[in-house]
This record gives sequence, structure tokens and C-alpha cells, in this order.
Amino acid sequence: MPQASFPGPSFPAYPAITLEYPEGWEPRPVVDAVLAVLDERGPDAFSPNVVVGITRAGRDVTLSTAADALQTEVAGLREVAPVDAAQVSFDGASWFVSEFAYVSGAAGTIMQVVAVAAVGNGPFTDVVRVTGTASPADVEESLPVIRRIIASTRIAAV
Repeated sequence: MPQASFPGPSFPAYPAITLEYPEGWEPRPVVDAVLAVLDERGPDAFSPNVVVGITRAGRDVTLSTAADALQTEVAGLREVAPVDAAQVSFDGASWFVSEFAYVSGAAGTIMQVVAVAAVGNGPFTDVVRVTGTASPADVEESLPVIRRIIASTRIAAV
């Protein structure tokens, strides 16, 4: 009887993702994420974090498509204040990065840096999304660290 498997020829594995984080931060399993690190601040404070997710999309999805989708998502956030958005290069790979603040129902006002990349993978495009989040209380300390972590992201060739 024929079988299909993941990963396999028709269903390639997701790309491998690596990022560097500073002493004091720690890896943490997070539902619906392939990788996450955070600076644990305890139960009474917001812990700055960086979370990586991968979404499998059709082959027609490009970095421009992923960037447009991110910008549309950001524009729809509650009380959003965009800071900056640009296409950048991390270690030779093209990314689109958006920075903004908004009011989250669960955490109040937060600052986010979101980077997306589009990786061709057989019949698919895998959209890698790296999201760093900090609270206003520690944004001056955490935001530069979050930016460095995101910039360190490497995607292994698939």
C-alpha cells in the first residue's frame, strides 16, 4: 500500500532556524512556535521575548507578499503606533522588518519587532516570522537586545 510521510519527497521538512541570544535569556518551548527565547522576569512582570514561527504557503508567496501581509496585520492592530519598516539583510538573506507599538488585550501596551523572510522549499514557500516583544517599562533596555537577537537569525538551506 502506498504511503506518504513528513518529511518526505512531496512534503519537505521546515527549514532549520538558529538564533543567538545573550546570557540571562533562556530557550522556552512555546505552543505554535518552532523556537523561543526569553528574559524571564518572574510572574509579576512582562518577560521580553523572541518567538520564531514558520507558516507553509504556496510557491507564489514572496518576501514582498509576506511584507504586505505583515503591514496589513500591523495596520489592523488596536491603537497601533508604527515606528519603522524596511527591507534588510541578515547574513545575506533578505528580510522585511516592522517595528511598532500597540495595545494588546492580554499585556497592555507592548513594543514589537517583527521580521519575515520567504524561503522557497520544493513546491512551497515557508514564511519564517521572528517576533520580539518588550513592555514600555523596559523597552530602552530590551529593544536593542531584541534587535540583535532577530538580526542573528539564520535559516539553513533547505
